[in-house]
Amino acid sequence: MVIHNISEFLINNKYRSKFLSIDFGLKYLGLAISDDTNLIAIRFKTLNELELLNQFPEIMREFNIYGLIIGKPYNLDGSTSKMIENVNVFIQKLINIKDVPIYLIDERLSSKQYKKLDKISKMNIHEKSACLILDDFLALYRNYKND
Repeated sequence: MVIHNISEFLINNKYRSKFLSIDFGLKYLGLAISDDTNLIAIRFKTLNELELLNQFPEIMREFNIYGLIIGKPYNLDGSTSKMIENVNVFIQKLINIKDVPIYLIDERLSSKQYKKLDKISKMNIHEKSACLILDDFLALYRNYKND
C-alpha cells in the first residue's frame, strides 16, 4: 500500500527494520538498503524489472525489510512526469507479490548528476541513484524520530 504521510509509514516499524529503495527505470532498477541503524544507504544491486519481481520476496525476508522507498518522478517544474504511470504499474506488481508499506519520494535529479560522469558505469548509476533516494528518506526518518 502506498502511504503518503511519513508518520503513517513509520508507525508500524516497531522493530526498526530496514528500508529498501528503488530507483525505477524502464531498463534497470537500482536498489539500495539501509544499514542496521537506518542511518546509511548502502548500494545493493541493479536488476531488470523481472529479476526484481522474482527476487522480491527473498530480498524482503533475507534483509528484514520493513518498507519500500520508491522515487517518484517529477518534472523540473514540479509536475508529475509521464514516467509516473510506469512507476504506478510497477508498484501494483510489487503489492500483488507482497503487500508492504511504500513511501514515494521526489527523485528529481537523482541520477542526472551521475550521468554526467564518464567513469561511472550505467549499472552503477541506478544503484547510486537509489542511495540518493534512500538518503533523502533517511534524513526525513531521523527528523521524524527526533520530533
